[in-house]
Amino acid sequence: MLAAAAWLVVGVLSVLALGRLVYLDDALSWPYSALNALTPLLYLPVYAALIVGFGLRRNALMLATVPLIGLHLFWTVPELWPGAAEKAPDGAQQVRVLSANLLYHNTSAGRLGTQIEATHPDIVVLVEASRLTLGEVRKSGALANYRYQLDKSAEGAFGYAVYSRYPLSDWAAPTVGGKPLPRMTVTLGGGRRFVIYPVHTIAPTSAGDTQQWRAQLDQLATEVRGSRLPVVLAGDFNATRDHRPFRRLLSSGVRDAHDAAGTSWSPTWPATTLLPPVLRIDHVLASPAFAVTGYQRGGHDGSDHLPVIADLALRPAPPIGYVPGQG
Repeated sequence: MLAAAAWLVVGVLSVLALGRLVYLDDALSWPYSALNALTPLLYLPVYAALIVGFGLRRNALMLATVPLIGLHLFWTVPELWPGAAEKAPDGAQQVRVLSANLLYHNTSAGRLGTQIEATHPDIVVLVEASRLTLGEVRKSGALANYRYQLDKSAEGAFGYAVYSRYPLSDWAAPTVGGKPLPRMTVTLGGGRRFVIYPVHTIAPTSAGDTQQWRAQLDQLATEVRGSRLPVVLAGDFNATRDHRPFRRLLSSGVRDAHDAAGTSWSPTWPATTLLPPVLRIDHVLASPAFAVTGYQRGGHDGSDHLPVIADLALRPAPPIGYVPGQG
């Protein structure tokens, strides 16, 4: 009975892993979008199958688990392995970004104010900013000293707001996948500029939603590739590194601040259960023009997401006419 159950586990997980390897998760986005998100946990039963094979002396069973364990480690270890943050280059302009999904019906959203006051971010990106949640954060007083503000709060889950110590301009919000995809330009001291995107994609919880979610992530990748300025994308992507559309976004010319800072496993969702969060779907992504000098996950504020805070340093602009690789 144990051996049969172990073989069933190996068989089912082998089919799922093979589908991912041959890009079936791209052709059949749903339900792969849900299954791939659970990669760190989904493949854990294969280790139990290995133990069963060892205990029952079933060599074939043990051998069958080896490729799955290898794939699981290959896919998961980069998310878990700690490293070291980068150093800010001389002359770089440092910017701390705090991003939080407030959960639009969260009556305790004002608790985020304590974290804002403690961490002193230069830019605060808030998604699921409803009249209720944004009002609660404002009541805390933590946003009062931000001179530049863009308030696009709205009922439901797709309002947003950006608070900045630096000027904001050139706001635009084209509709992609049925939802706004906002962006704006931040101007730092000395005139250096970058584009920031407050991101909140649709959750890929059905076939239709998954198509819209992919369209949003693909459009973000197109925006990154076409931008003449460095970019920062911050918010709730409803995606992990195990999602192919998210990996395509990373390949378009941005880095995940969590990874660049060498941070170990820091899942952000779900944060409202008795169990700890298991998925890291909230991100700060930045162009290579930014060094990532720090990253941390925030604390509970009543939302089902945990905030994230990234320390970025915009590298000095190269001299006019400079060509990389030439002295």
